[in-house]
Amino acid sequence: MASALLVGCFGNPAADAVTFLPDDAEVACRAILPQCFRRSDWAELCARDPSVADGHPEACRAAGFESGQPLQGR
Repeated sequence: MASALLVGCFGNPAADAVTFLPDDAEVACRAILPQCFRRSDWAELCARDPSVADGHPEACRAAGFESGQPLQGR
């Protein structure tokens, strides 16, 4: 089980698609990677932390965040 969680967090480097945890998922890992977050949580992180938005622009866009967009409440 633990190895499946690690593979899920670090993903397949050959895969191009951005993936997120399902909306009903429990926290599976603590890495700052899109695969370890629900889409809405990743969008919030992109909005709160400019270094995440700069480092992961494709994942932030896939989560629905655009640079310069104001942070919205849930």
